[in-house]
Amino acid sequence: MNELEVQTYNFAVEGIGFVKSLEKEFPEMAKPELKQVIGAVSLKCIDALDAKENEDFASNLRDCLEKSKKASELLSHLNGLSNENLLTQQKKLIRDSKIIIEKLESIINKLIY
Repeated sequence: MNELEVQTYNFAVEGIGFVKSLEKEFPEMAKPELKQVIGAVSLKCIDALDAKENEDFASNLRDCLEKSKKASELLSHLNGLSNENLLTQQKKLIRDSKIIIEKLESIINKLIY
């Protein structure tokens, strides 16, 4: 679980940096929802790990999964990036989100709640 916490944190930091770069170069593509969803991935993971009750843990993990899927979807629908650096960052974030999604689904499938 510690590895997942680090991955979601890094995803959020890199993702928010990506959105800030978008805001400078392609402001029309920098949707506030993207920044919010990317940040929520890490926050929900932290909330899950800090949960005192199993039900809260499970609920926060499910929310984290939902936010991860939404972030992946929003990142995938960004078309028309002509900046090579931003394209590289976008592809990495999509890959990272898919890894996080796989790990979360694996954990959630084992939950009783």
